[in-house]
Amino acid sequence: MVLQYKFKYTSNNNSLITILDNILAKKQTTYNLYKEDDFLFLHIKDEEENILKISDELSNELPMSIFLEDYTLEVVPQFPIVNYHYTPDSFRKSYCSNCLTKVENNESKFFYNPFVNCETCGTTCDVEKIEIISNNEEFNYSNYKEFFEKLALEISLNKKVKINNYVFTKFTKFEKENEKILCTNLDKLSNIVVGSKQKTALLLSLEKPTISFNINAIYKANNDCLINKVDIKAPWNIFYYLLSKELAALNIDFVKFEDSEDFDLSINFSDIENNTKISVTESKIHFLENSFYDKSLDELYRKFDEKSKAQFMVLLSENELFEKSIINIYASSKYDMAMSLYSPRIDGVIDLVSFKIPKSVNEIFEGIKKEENGERLLESFKAKFEKEYENSLNTDISCIKDNSLNSLLQIPGTILGIDNIYEKAASALLPKGPRIDYKIIDKEKLFNKEFDFIKLVKSGMSFKLAGVDDKTLALGYVESFIYFLSDLIDDVNENFPVDGISLSGDLIADEFFNKILKLALTTNFKLYYNKDFPIQL
Repeated sequence: MVLQYKFKYTSNNNSLITILDNILAKKQTTYNLYKEDDFLFLHIKDEEENILKISDELSNELPMSIFLEDYTLEVVPQFPIVNYHYTPDSFRKSYCSNCLTKVENNESKFFYNPFVNCETCGTTCDVEKIEIISNNEEFNYSNYKEFFEKLALEISLNKKVKINNYVFTKFTKFEKENEKILCTNLDKLSNIVVGSKQKTALLLSLEKPTISFNINAIYKANNDCLINKVDIKAPWNIFYYLLSKELAALNIDFVKFEDSEDFDLSINFSDIENNTKISVTESKIHFLENSFYDKSLDELYRKFDEKSKAQFMVLLSENELFEKSIINIYASSKYDMAMSLYSPRIDGVIDLVSFKIPKSVNEIFEGIKKEENGERLLESFKAKFEKEYENSLNTDISCIKDNSLNSLLQIPGTILGIDNIYEKAASALLPKGPRIDYKIIDKEKLFNKEFDFIKLVKSGMSFKLAGVDDKTLALGYVESFIYFLSDLIDDVNENFPVDGISLSGDLIADEFFNKILKLALTTNFKLYYNKDFPIQL
């Protein structure tokens, strides 16, 4: 009997194939492993009874990974002959079920030892001893279990404990947005945040990422909390796993950790920091931060001065798209927005549109006067919104140095008196906003088009005069911008057919932006994202 596993694994790393190889090497069976594009194939050849046994064991021993999207099982007629070689993965792992079996068995010589080596997931550590120091005096302990009990007790007594780079304290209340919280008991996570089965499962994945959660309404009401988001992390190595067990035993479900030099106790040992952070949207898991990728991509990234081009080239490389024609949307809240086309037919990359921010508000007003009915519109706006009109004229927009989406929206926001357009849009209650005019000046050009800021401001003035409230108007500005990008893609594709769309920049990983973008991209394009590389550096 031959059983085939087909794993959809959207990463270029060799973590999964290495772990599978390590697990199966200990079984008395015949197997092979190989990768094709985003799929990893495992074939096992054996008697049916043994295959069923191995399959059951695999389901228990194989750790969940962020990159493992799905897998299928089927009996196939032949055992394929393959000549596939790979470089075993060297990235430091968190821990797997085999690790926990070792450290949780009180009869094991590794009981509560946070520095075990694992032949399954490859977790390794050269640390032989740890010390805990308070007031320059060494704290002694007879075994690791006692050490973690003592450490958890100190945190429960509101001591500030520094472990390598972070200071850990017992959580009492939220004090600022996106505080970092270690959750010791994921069953209690819904006590403070809006629950998500997918996000909770991802916290426990092999990669142990940080994930941003919304603080739930009940907690906010009961605790007079004005904070909206928190960064949650599950124990990301065996040390924190064992510490969390002892904290949970003391009914401490959440611990705050931060960079600080204010501490009562200090612990140091050699460790590799896990800085993986992801965002989860309806369509994809995106890496906001990640260190575990092919470092040759850094060299490629550094070849380009423009962040959008650098990100685009890395994405093309990760997905092996250099023989394809691809339009890239680089949607950023911090860096210059860009839409670019790569194609071997044009031997490189070309911009589709440029955003040249006007030098002054007066320049915009003069441009509006030249538009049809523009002068009358401007007079009406001045009469009804005199404060906003005068404030905008006294605002220096020449200090805006980048063309990020936040900067682009700052132009109409300054004139209309709307602060933080993107934030207001994301919190708007209506499902749709008004259709704002996002236009280009030179319509006949296919590439290097220039964006028209005059019409962008003018249409917003009209809606504000018509009584549209600021939140709804803000929603219109963001929503219409995304549909503008979609329309540009369709225009280019009609004249220069492309093979797909690539999406990069931190806004792609934002749930609000991503949801509208998926609705706007009506044409059935193949979508590409970064794999291991962060979606924005």
